[in-house]
Amino acid sequence: MSDTAHTSAEASPAVPVGFGLENEHPMLTMPFSIKLGDKWIDGTRISVAEMEIALPNGTMKTGGKGLITLNFPFEDFAVTLMVEVIATDRGDESTSIFLFSDPTGPHLAQLRYIMNSYIAGDLVTLNGMMSYSGPTQPKAPKVAAQKSTRDRVRSIGVALLSATLVILAFSVVFSRYNSAYEMHPVFIDQAGLSMQATVAGQVTYLNPNANVGEVAYSIASNTGDVLSFQMPKPGQVLVANEVYQGTTVLPTDLIMTILDDKSSLRLRTMISIEGLTRVLQGDAVTLELSDGREMPATVNVRDMTRAAALRGDLFVPIDLSVESGSLQPSETNLSARLRLSKTLRGVLGLRQENTQ
Repeated sequence: MSDTAHTSAEASPAVPVGFGLENEHPMLTMPFSIKLGDKWIDGTRISVAEMEIALPNGTMKTGGKGLITLNFPFEDFAVTLMVEVIATDRGDESTSIFLFSDPTGPHLAQLRYIMNSYIAGDLVTLNGMMSYSGPTQPKAPKVAAQKSTRDRVRSIGVALLSATLVILAFSVVFSRYNSAYEMHPVFIDQAGLSMQATVAGQVTYLNPNANVGEVAYSIASNTGDVLSFQMPKPGQVLVANEVYQGTTVLPTDLIMTILDDKSSLRLRTMISIEGLTRVLQGDAVTLELSDGREMPATVNVRDMTRAAALRGDLFVPIDLSVESGSLQPSETNLSARLRLSKTLRGVLGLRQENTQ
């Protein structure tokens, strides 16, 4: 390859006349001048692609190229750039517009820096010259402020409060995850022997003051038979509400209760078969009273409980027991509910101890 061909291949691409039309590159009004030949000409506006100078349009032939000196005056110095421009047919009687023949040439970095500094306000115009108004030295690093004892105590207090809130939130979420409430309420009554109706019918005789072996009540069944029930043991007798001579009853309806001891209480409820399974697997049982008190309870599985579970009932009867002295006889008919909770071992998937 010849030297001529190599030089032609490395030549900058031709920029078409009219490049930069329609404000592709915004023009910036700032002080500058150019030297065209032996004459200095003031500039009015400039961009990275073109410039507007105070030269009547047509002075330089349209499409003609020329090497000019681009000058930016400062107070004590000037920045000059050697660039090649192309004359255009734009302008008027007092101005002409030149295009940079190579807008991305070596002059671009310096030109763009000067223009950006002028836009940012680091360069200001003074009597047709520019002056630097930006920072003259790098910013000093910030000195860490010394914390007083009060600030340290405040920081420690905030950290402790944050930790406490996190622990409380975790406890609430953990409690909601591993706890469940049973649907049925817990009934607190005096302990005793419950006497119930065995058939559907009408109570024809009722004597709560009967002695042991005497007839306590009789029921005339729907089939015409009359069933009589003897008083099985001595003790205070409580007749069920709305049970009197002549009332109609259904099987398992409570007729009367023979109290064993005035100080002993009986806690009864119905528990779901799923809840019973959780209890038998070791879940903790808690009794929540309507007055806000909570106490651990034990589920007593009776023969009736087993029979109902084997029949496939969804809810089975159970008795509960609490620590002696936790409930007083005066607290009968107090409402309560049952809460089942997994222990930490149960949450971790380990075997729980069955205390029931």
